Amino acid sequence: MIKKVVETARSLVGTKWRHKGRSKHSIDCVGIIVYSFAAAGVEIIDRKHYGREPWKDGLDEELEKNFGKKLDKKEMREGDVAVIWFDDMPAPSHIGIIAKHPYGGLSLIHSYSMQNTVEHFIDDVWYNRISHIYRYQKWQSLQ
Repeated sequence: MIKKVVETARSLVGTKWRHKGRSKHSIDCVGIIVYSFAAAGVEIIDRKHYGREPWKDGLDEELEKNFGKKLDKKEMREGDVAVIWFDDMPAPSHIGIIAKHPYGGLSLIHSYSMQNTVEHFIDDVWYNRISHIYRYQKWQSLQ
């Protein structure tokens, strides 16, 4: 199931970013999570009413409902949801899926307005932007 989540997220690389997008034609960071987990048979509560300042709209609370308690980023592994804090924001405001990069190490698959949907290595800059992670707690029962 984890591989299906990552495979689906990876299939979206290059897809246009659109706020509240939920399709292979346009998607946002929340949409990638909902879309990719759905492809693996995991239904994520999809609250579509959020602004461009998701920390004000309960981003962590929604993630906790779907995934359980947040974990330290040091525990990050494939299939986890990373919560990202950009320098110019007052709180974490972005999410993406952690993957094993085909050339080794970990990568981040996410969609954002600056570059649409991308996958890239988690270098020091991106590692420092990751605030914490969430892991789907029921993977064992789905394997």
